Amino acid sequence: MRPSFRPLAGFGLLTGAAAGSAEVALRATPRQGLGAAEVATWLAASIGLGGLFGLGLAIAAWLIGRRAYGLVVAGLVGLHAAVNYRFELVLNEFVRDPRVWGGIGAILVVSLLLGLAADRWLHRIQRPLRPLLAGVLLVGAGLSFARARGAEGHDGPRPSVLVISLDTTRADHLAPYGHAIDTPVLSRIAREGVVFEDAIAAAPITEPSHLSMFTGEPPLVTGVVSNGTNLGDRPELLWRTLQAEGYLTAGFVAGFPLHGKYGWGQGMDVYDDDFGALAGLQSLSLVKAFNQVALKDHALRERSAARVLARAVPWLRAHRDRQLFAFVHLYDAHGPYDQPANAALGPAPTDGPALSLPPYWPAPDRRITSTDWLARAYDNEIVRLDAAVGALLDALGPALDDTIVIVTADHGESLTEHGYLFDHGDNLHDPSLRVPLLVRYPPTARAGLRVTCQVGGIDLAPTVLDLVGIADPVRREGLSRMAELGGGECRERPVYSSTVAGRLVADPPTDHSLRGQGRKLIVHEGGGSELYDLVADPGETVNLAPSDVSEGMKRLLDGRIAGAPVESPDLDAETANMLKTLGYIEE
Repeated sequence: MRPSFRPLAGFGLLTGAAAGSAEVALRATPRQGLGAAEVATWLAASIGLGGLFGLGLAIAAWLIGRRAYGLVVAGLVGLHAAVNYRFELVLNEFVRDPRVWGGIGAILVVSLLLGLAADRWLHRIQRPLRPLLAGVLLVGAGLSFARARGAEGHDGPRPSVLVISLDTTRADHLAPYGHAIDTPVLSRIAREGVVFEDAIAAAPITEPSHLSMFTGEPPLVTGVVSNGTNLGDRPELLWRTLQAEGYLTAGFVAGFPLHGKYGWGQGMDVYDDDFGALAGLQSLSLVKAFNQVALKDHALRERSAARVLARAVPWLRAHRDRQLFAFVHLYDAHGPYDQPANAALGPAPTDGPALSLPPYWPAPDRRITSTDWLARAYDNEIVRLDAAVGALLDALGPALDDTIVIVTADHGESLTEHGYLFDHGDNLHDPSLRVPLLVRYPPTARAGLRVTCQVGGIDLAPTVLDLVGIADPVRREGLSRMAELGGGECRERPVYSSTVAGRLVADPPTDHSLRGQGRKLIVHEGGGSELYDLVADPGETVNLAPSDVSEGMKRLLDGRIAGAPVESPDLDAETANMLKTLGYIEE
């Protein structure tokens, strides 16, 4: 017999809302860095979605007309259990794996059987259950706020640190490096701080390059050469050392390769890798289930500088009087370049033969025919990044002069050089490796100073620790550049870089380079080498290998390669799809 609709609908609505409140309480953590208003919004969204889902189940069960209360509970339990199983236990397995579809199928069947078996009991006690469900809703709401409350930090004797990473930003397209572009904020930092004119990244790929910056070790030591690689336990991460010394630590990232699922949140009091417009929403079971069907590649892969600033700026303002370390990652310069931001350029030219743009660029962009237009579009992204850097400096307010500000990049971008059109990762040439490095800290960094000798991205972590006066507990290959910031003699050291050339597989082949003393040697794992005289041939157009290969450089690089570990990436279906869309896996 079909049950009465109103009691069933009320039961479904209240049960779903209680489940939504409980889920936020379970998922809320201080590391998300959410304020009370953001928690309240997240909570309201979860309660609302849960209530609507429960009501929808109640309507469907009423139409079926048999064991309706059991069907409502079975639907709620089955959905939450299946989604958590998929995203918590078998995340790194493909859907076709029996552990995935078999496990999810078993969960749904068991939930249905238990719900049907409990229907008579649920029907009998559904009225007494309502106060209990209301209590779950209220307790869940209270716990959500309590669990989200993070550390406030404290005043300390050491300066704060702000590291801003401009993803895919080459040095020679910034005003401080001579490019005709309007980047007033970066120009101000250059005037008031130090410009390192020859800074070289450890990799032309996001994850390995950032890991080298924040551990002081090249990929030849870290073993991480691919995006999508789990970091494992990394006590050598810069912010873990700073946190142990009393720093309040926070990271705000814009691209999937730096997602916390890979271990980037270790040592962070706050690690904001939520790319959704509404904080927390993407973590909810109902949204994850919806994304599996409706959202391409099932998840968000990146976010604009505006969305990063929406989280980072309030946090900096709230904690700028504390001893803090903040890492802010901005992704806008990464291709494809945003069309709305380039409206002033006019429509992209599409007459004539289309350019061979990277396969991850969308179809409309792949009809573009002008490299000049795309180069200007790239510069427009940098102008937007310059404004974002200004917003971060403004957020520090009066604490700016007491904060070590470092602006750099993980790698650059080939705009046409060496036959690569608006891409990176496939080679170890300078357009992908020469990055900006600007340091502003009035007590130490001499205003207007330009350091001309070669430095590496691996020098960032030891330099920060030296500037804040912390004895480094880790032996790092990177070198502190504190002396150079004050005008001391610049110590030239070779820089090792590595790349998997986009070939993301279980055992990635890697290419390596050694750059120093005006020369660069590149060794390809598949065979062959390249040697360039960077003084006579800065564009790396004349390969001197093999006839003029420096035997000393080759022996040094071969010796490092022979002992290099390689960590394999985690290639679950979601990760593979995301990295392919971002251009880090070849078609």
